[in-house]
Amino acid sequence: MNDNQAQQPKANILVVDDTPDNLRLLSAMLTQLGYEVRRVINGQTALKTAQAAPPDLILLDIMMPDMNGYEVCQRLKASPLTSDIPVIFISALDEVLDKVKAFAVGGVDYITKPFSEEEVFARVENNLTIRRLQKQLTEQNARLQQEINERQKAETALRLSQFYLDKFKDCVFFVNSNAQFVYVNEAACRALGYSREQLLTMTVHDIDPNFSVTTWLSRLQELKKQEPYTFESTHITQDGQEISVEVSGNYLEFNAQEYFCSNVRYMSHR
Repeated sequence: MNDNQAQQPKANILVVDDTPDNLRLLSAMLTQLGYEVRRVINGQTALKTAQAAPPDLILLDIMMPDMNGYEVCQRLKASPLTSDIPVIFISALDEVLDKVKAFAVGGVDYITKPFSEEEVFARVENNLTIRRLQKQLTEQNARLQQEINERQKAETALRLSQFYLDKFKDCVFFVNSNAQFVYVNEAACRALGYSREQLLTMTVHDIDPNFSVTTWLSRLQELKKQEPYTFESTHITQDGQEISVEVSGNYLEFNAQEYFCSNVRYMSHR
């Protein structure tokens, strides 16, 4: 198998024309340029073929018996399965009204017979590029909307959790892998004498001298391997007082981020 045979076709194109010579000419041109080409000689077959295996683009003759190209295009655009396929009309008709009607029924381009290989290639390639970019944009928008929806759900859940956690009498801290506070409830603020805004700019080491950032990261990794546990330590308030504390900790993973959720009971001042 040579390289040309091994290469995937650049796109799948359906050519619709009731004149066999035109079909052979267009098919040979497009195949030589690297496209996979399917050929049909009437509108009914074109509709069935497009529904069975939607192509990337359709080259459509206008003047055909039984069903002309305008009607074929209208039916393609009426079906959800084929409505997004770009249709390029190819016709000997060269009047302005013919072209206007072609665009009105959903065509994206118009090539007048007799045509050149260069013109066909340029118009086909241009419209395939436009469709490819449109699909990429649609996919990106869908991913973005999904991310927005997930973030909104997470933010709603966080606001609800904060509302309930603020009612707790015990102190609650959420700490990330850098030992920074990402949430503290009102009880923690009262016990330590800091505002919530102040604590959210601080690390565990700022209130607990037993934990450097390095120590905290090591402790977080240990937590991943075991059940929640309780330990005793010392916290320092804003005015310098030392308080004995009992900390109950849990490891959490949320939105690909690692957190330590701690429930703290302040026991006595030293």
